[in-house]
Amino acid sequence: MEVTQGILLPVLLAAIVANTVILMLVVVAARVSRRDRSTTVTRSALEGGMMSTSFIDRSGRSSWESSDRSAAEAGGSGEDDTPDADETHVSAAASESDPAEPDAAEPDTAEPDAPASADSEPEATLGSTLPDATSGIDDLTGLLDQAAFTRLVIAEDVRIHRYRRAATVVIFELEGLDRLIDRLGADAADRIVPALADTMRRLARNVDHAARLAPGRFGVLLPETDEVTAINYVERVRRACELWLESGAIALRLAAGWAGTTGDPTLIEAQRLATDRMYLELRREARRAPDG
Repeated sequence: MEVTQGILLPVLLAAIVANTVILMLVVVAARVSRRDRSTTVTRSALEGGMMSTSFIDRSGRSSWESSDRSAAEAGGSGEDDTPDADETHVSAAASESDPAEPDAAEPDTAEPDAPASADSEPEATLGSTLPDATSGIDDLTGLLDQAAFTRLVIAEDVRIHRYRRAATVVIFELEGLDRLIDRLGADAADRIVPALADTMRRLARNVDHAARLAPGRFGVLLPETDEVTAINYVERVRRACELWLESGAIALRLAAGWAGTTGDPTLIEAQRLATDRMYLELRREARRAPDG
């Protein structure tokens, strides 16, 4: 049989088409197998992630704890979570087994007592404390008590030290109160002291703080006030009280001392200075008494 060009050309075309189809099938099969392998790997990774997530959930750690731990690690050594968790468990076990650990925390509990030591210095200068020192309010006058006043002085001292604003402390002493109690009894003092406290409060501003520091002693904290302005307040209180204090069966007198600061010296030291000035006035008036 003679092979002619008309027969050979269709055969070659058919062979080319068949080879092309076979090649395409091989390529498609390779892609399908590769996709199956990648799907298997992805599924394995997801399953591993789910297993690790379920382990974290079973450990009882919340997302807040995880974020806090990550923030702490970012500021520290930068190690991963697993060593930190192991170290946490080890330190927790060590703290449970070590009986001396609570003693190591005692210095931390002693730190809040530092303001109390600062409070004690003015209290030692100001004299006896009042019966109702824990409530912050004196029962007889309705003014602040000594402890509350000391806390206010400390807080104001921090403010003026930061902003260099003026503040003044005034100390009043009702001279002759002991003689009044000895002769007329405590009921007479219970009528005098609230009237005097009401006068101090009425003549003060809303931002000022008045307190009863001892049976016959009062303190007034005047924020944003220099000593010159404080003198005006002291004189107004004197004028309002002198007439009715001196007109009684037992003459009483109001002695005052004041001191201001803008941060140096401290307001606590200014309170001591105001107390010293009040004592100085009492001694000066005591020397004048025999001459009168």
